[in-house]
Amino acid sequence: MTAILKRLWAPARPTRAQTPVELFAQADRRRREGRAVEAGRLVAAGLALDPNNLTGHLLAAYLHLAARTIEPARGEFTWILGRNPTHPRALLGLARIALEEGDVETCRESLGRALRLYPDFPEAQALLGATAVRRVRSAATPPTTPLERLRLPSLAHEFVLLGADGGVLAARPETAAEHGERLARAMSLAAAALKSARLGAPRRAVMEVGDESYFVRADPALTLALALPRTTQITQGLLEVNRLWAAAGQEVRRVS
Repeated sequence: MTAILKRLWAPARPTRAQTPVELFAQADRRRREGRAVEAGRLVAAGLALDPNNLTGHLLAAYLHLAARTIEPARGEFTWILGRNPTHPRALLGLARIALEEGDVETCRESLGRALRLYPDFPEAQALLGATAVRRVRSAATPPTTPLERLRLPSLAHEFVLLGADGGVLAARPETAAEHGERLARAMSLAAAALKSARLGAPRRAVMEVGDESYFVRADPALTLALALPRTTQITQGLLEVNRLWAAAGQEVRRVS
């Protein structure tokens, strides 16, 4: 009996400390699962043990991007390239930031550097394809059309409809046309990400910006975005977008 009790109550063996490699592997799994806070703690723990680890800094950059803290993400990618000027993931990260900011030339330059060294880099190839989307036409006030008379939800803040080339077909209020290029860029980034994952083209999306949620629907011919209060239920927002989508599509077909 004494021997059994000793086995049951023997002090636990001390837990082996995890290595930076193990911590970063766990952090990457948490990040992919959407558990950003846990991933951040693991990355911080790993970098405390190995401050110059490129994988750790790359994960930190990804987490900053997910949190939309762009300057820290840019700093991490730049830090990595300062130690490895040909690091493909860091080049891709800076290219994504540049494209989001509308700096297409810098985006292409970073992608070109990555693809010269790694020509079979699918994410870079997909993002380079996204830069080929035509730039949005000048945001001059478009003429009044039946599209401008579409009935919007009472709580709608903005409405933008883009054509296949990214040009603004309709916008309310008129100043919303200025956001057309940003919308086209965001959709091209989404298309590049989905293409690299072999998941097809984006059809619907919800993007949160400040106090607003942008409900988006798209196909190869049209992209429609409706800004509603962030408190809007996703189901309700998608219903409103679907209603506008049907009406806008009918008007476009009638004009064409």
